[in-house]
Amino acid sequence: MPGLLDVAPSFVTHPINGTAVTVTGVSAAGFAVLLDRFPEIRKLLTGNAVDIAPEELIAKVPTAIDAILAAGTGNPGDLAAEAVAHNLPAGDQLELLKKIVEVTMPKGAGPFVEALEAIMGGLGVESMSIPGMKLPQPSNA
Repeated sequence: MPGLLDVAPSFVTHPINGTAVTVTGVSAAGFAVLLDRFPEIRKLLTGNAVDIAPEELIAKVPTAIDAILAAGTGNPGDLAAEAVAHNLPAGDQLELLKKIVEVTMPKGAGPFVEALEAIMGGLGVESMSIPGMKLPQPSNA
């Protein structure tokens, strides 16, 4: 009987400057890092009001995209990966982001968030904040 170890990982590649970048999607650990680091994203995903000025939210978007790109390519919380993502041309960032969303949430964001909320609610978790979550660490590379 096949088990978890028999499942091939889901990923796609996207060429950037002649290098095939592997897009693994954002893992549970990656989501934990992102949701802890960007509480505004957590609030938006759970349908809660965000108490932040639009200008402030817009100012945080590039940093959040850098973190999502790092997480979606297998490097959640890796500041070196985020720095590389930050310096990519916007077109490459957008293509990577598109592929990350496709791999992470193949049925779309709506069903993903609904399933996440159902699981969290079933566990009696009211907040998605995770105590003791580690913030991004410098790369070992």
